[in-house]
Amino acid sequence: MVILNPRTYDETLELCYKTKDGLLVLGPPGIGKSAIPLQVFPRIAKKNNREFVVWDKVSRDKKLEVIAHPEKYFVYCDQRLSQMDTTDLRGIPKMDGEMLESMPPMWILYFTQEEADGLIFFDEINLATPIVVGSAYQIIHDRSIADRKISDNILMIAAGNRAEDKAFTFDLPLPLRDRFCEAELLPDVKSWTTWASEAKINPHIISFVNWKEEYLYRVDELGKDKSVTPRGLQRASRLLGDMEITSAKARFYIALAVGDAFATEFQAYIRYFAELDWEIIFNNPSSVRSFNVSKRFAVSGGLAELFTKDKNNFERICRVIEEFSDDFAIRTLILMRDSSKTSFKRRAETSNIFVNKLAPKFGKYIINKDTKK
Repeated sequence: MVILNPRTYDETLELCYKTKDGLLVLGPPGIGKSAIPLQVFPRIAKKNNREFVVWDKVSRDKKLEVIAHPEKYFVYCDQRLSQMDTTDLRGIPKMDGEMLESMPPMWILYFTQEEADGLIFFDEINLATPIVVGSAYQIIHDRSIADRKISDNILMIAAGNRAEDKAFTFDLPLPLRDRFCEAELLPDVKSWTTWASEAKINPHIISFVNWKEEYLYRVDELGKDKSVTPRGLQRASRLLGDMEITSAKARFYIALAVGDAFATEFQAYIRYFAELDWEIIFNNPSSVRSFNVSKRFAVSGGLAELFTKDKNNFERICRVIEEFSDDFAIRTLILMRDSSKTSFKRRAETSNIFVNKLAPKFGKYIINKDTKK
């Protein structure tokens, strides 16, 4: 099966929307199968000059407005087949004179209008019972539902866990799978790092995962410790907030979010960070040359944190980065850039050391279309 990382998943979703070819994405839990589409399709909606609407996040009145004016909206509709029965898809039968018709759900009224645009996302498709999946055949295969034709503008995709993820999945019938392009999504440290910086994930967590890449996604096969997933790392960052990273309290909440094994290894990273004397480092930037790899990761995360807290540190930070090896310099600059693109751009344009020394050497890695705006 074709393997996607978050970046190629993003690109594939855009192409599938353009061609209207359905996509089935399988992969372990918590890695972005449903989160990444929520980043991609608002961009597409904007290009189409339509208002992006997440169907289950708006009020009934807003839904009625969307149905009344389908040409104005791009609707993202997440339908969890695992939580449905057949009437949720076809509607409730009713008598209309001598004929039996169905009363479809409101979302169907939108997607079956000619001017409708958007996405129907069948999440957790292989957790649904076979009878519900059978009811989805007509939607996916014939692009019709409740005797109504789905708009040609609509893309349908599906996602689910793999059998090895112990999610109690059902095997999807081959004819149904054949209606989709099919791929497996796996986590990727480089793509995750870019996303995590933009999402304001704690820079120490980002730096640690770059040091110990196996901790981006880690499953305890015996089930005795909590698994680590990108979703769990985001949860850990939220729990940490502004907490002192070296405290026992911080370790407790990290373990709560992503397990004891991660917390134990993370504390080893934090020990390196706790030993850092920033005045010595800033007064003698060349001292970082003698640091071992583990300590350099701690410095990298610490510099990104210092920039996030006080943008006035930019010049001093750049003098330290100048002494780093190329890979650590690029990693630290990207963490800083993605944590605050506007501030980074403004500081970079006025910093002599960045303009004269760092940009000529690393500009092609860190000056992208976002920072040029």
